[in-house]
Amino acid sequence: MNVAIGVLSKKKECNYRAVMTHLRIAVQGCAHGELVNIYNHVARQYASEMPDILIVLGDFQSLRDEDDMDSIAVPDKYKKLGDFPKYFTGELEAPLLTIFIGGNHENMRGLAELPRGGFVAKNIYYMGYSGSIVVQGVRISGLSGIYKSHDFERPRASLSQIKAEGWGRHVRNMYHVRKTDVLPLFMLTQTDIMLSHDWPNGIAHHGDLKKLLKQKPFFKRDIFNNDLGSPVNWQLLRKLTPCWWLSAHLHVKFEAQVALNKRARNESTENTDSNEIDLGLDDDEDDGDDDANIETSEKTNFLALDKCGRNRKHMEIITVEADTSHPTFHPEAVQIYVDPEFVANQQFLEKNPPKSRLEHISFESLRERRGELGEIDWESYRLNYA
Repeated sequence: MNVAIGVLSKKKECNYRAVMTHLRIAVQGCAHGELVNIYNHVARQYASEMPDILIVLGDFQSLRDEDDMDSIAVPDKYKKLGDFPKYFTGELEAPLLTIFIGGNHENMRGLAELPRGGFVAKNIYYMGYSGSIVVQGVRISGLSGIYKSHDFERPRASLSQIKAEGWGRHVRNMYHVRKTDVLPLFMLTQTDIMLSHDWPNGIAHHGDLKKLLKQKPFFKRDIFNNDLGSPVNWQLLRKLTPCWWLSAHLHVKFEAQVALNKRARNESTENTDSNEIDLGLDDDEDDGDDDANIETSEKTNFLALDKCGRNRKHMEIITVEADTSHPTFHPEAVQIYVDPEFVANQQFLEKNPPKSRLEHISFESLRERRGELGEIDWESYRLNYA
C-alpha cells in the first residue's frame, strides 16, 4: 500500500480468516423506520460479539416530523413517522455506528439536503445519492435509489424548484438513480463492499433460482424478460468486482456468487447447479475484460435481505479483513473517512461532465485525465458528527 498517494491496499480477502483482524458488519435489509426493533435485534442476536458497524440497505425512512410526510413515496394510509424522530432529537442514540443508503421509500426532503451524504443523527450516517467511505482500511461504496431508464439522463429537481412546484410532481422521481450518481463510482479503481437498494440485473442466475422463484413466483416474468434489477448495477459489479455486493428492495433473502471470469448476466457461477432453471435466455454478452487469467476462485458474494419483521430474514453478519496498516484503522474505535478517490472523481466530473452515454465512456481515460491524487492528509477526510 502506498499511503503517500492515497492508494488503498489490494481488495480485501472476501472470506474471513481467523488469524487476521477483521471488520464485523451487521447488514440489514429495508428498515421501514423500525430502528428500535433493528437495534434490539442486534443486541439480542449478537450480544456475545457485537458487530463493529450496521449497514442498512435502503428504505431507512429518516422522517423527522410531520413536515417531511409529503416527501416520501408511500400511500397516505401507510405513512408513519417511525422511530427516527427519537434519534434525530437525541432522545435515543444509535448503539453502534450505522451507515445507510437510500431506497425508494425515503424522506427525500431530508436526503436531498445531503446530496453527498452526512450524519442525519448521532452515529447514523447517510451515504448520499452515491458515495464511498473507508472504515478500518475497508472501502465501502454505495448507490441510493432505484433505476428507471427514463430518468437516468435527466437532472434532479432542486429543492428550490420543488418548494415552488410542490412535492407532488417530484416525490416519485427524486429517488431514481441518475447518471451523475454512478459516474464517480465507475471511476473508482476498486471497492471492497458495494451497497445498492435494487439488485444488479441478472444476479438471479448466479444463485438458487429455483428457490427464489418458489418464494417469489411473480419474479419469473421479469427474470425471463431480463427486467429484474438494475442494468447499471450489473455493469458496476462487472467493473468494480467487489468482494461483497449487498442489496435489499425485493423483500427476500437471496445469495449468489459471481465468478470474476464468468460475468455474463445469465451465466451461473456453478453451471452444473441442479437448481438452475432454463428461462430461455441465451445471453452471449461478452464481459468486456481482457484479463483471462483471473482465477475462478475469485468471486463477488451477493447478499440480498428481507425487510425488518418477525420471522423475516432481514439481517446477517459478514466479516471482511481490516487493514491494520492503513491510516483509517483504529484498534479502539471505528471511524468513518470519506474516500479521497471518490471525492476527486466528483470534483473532476463537476468540471468535466461526460456527454456520451454511459456505455461509451472510458473510465480509465477519465482517471488518467483526473490525474494522481497526490499526498493525502487522511485526518482531513475523517467524518465527525457535529
